[in-house]
Amino acid sequence: MKTPRTVLAFLLLCANYELIFSQDHLQRFNFVRIESGYAFTGSGDLDGYFISNEYGRYIGNRLRIGPSVSFFKYSGIQYDVITGEGFLMQSADCIGLDFTGYYLPVKTNTYDIEAGLGAYIRNWHWICATGPDVSFSSTELNLGPGSFGDFYKTAPGYTVSLGLVLKTGGKLYFNIRGVYQNDTNGDNSVTGRLGLNFGF
Repeated sequence: MKTPRTVLAFLLLCANYELIFSQDHLQRFNFVRIESGYAFTGSGDLDGYFISNEYGRYIGNRLRIGPSVSFFKYSGIQYDVITGEGFLMQSADCIGLDFTGYYLPVKTNTYDIEAGLGAYIRNWHWICATGPDVSFSSTELNLGPGSFGDFYKTAPGYTVSLGLVLKTGGKLYFNIRGVYQNDTNGDNSVTGRLGLNFGF
């Protein structure tokens, strides 16, 4: 008489375990994240946009890592306060390889909060042009009036981010986050990002 009860108890325990395992598995799938958004430099003189593609992999219930490739495009013109005419045009674009680790301090059925810390390396391409009565000088470039020039620079840096991931109940998530990045050459940026996360 005890055998059917033992078997029933064992089956219920297995079913319970399978249910818990399945829910945990659904929250820890790997995914591809595609993001785009608004970007501006820390000094605020250049703004633009960016796009990025990240592969995310969970290494625990609250930890994951994500290598990514990103592209940035900035441009801006400095104007004379008195005449209102532009006197210095600057444009910059770069491609970067990033690696970020994320910690999820809050996890619910509808959203997660994620905090990220990582490192990257970027290859910058800067273009500068001066007005008729303006000169420009930096460590990489010296321009006289009415001229233009460009230079390339590669620099590593670090990333700090804070974001919100909205769950849809399946393997398609949405995210919004703010990211601060700072290069060793002094170039820094702040980005507001919207993204889609495709799980697999």
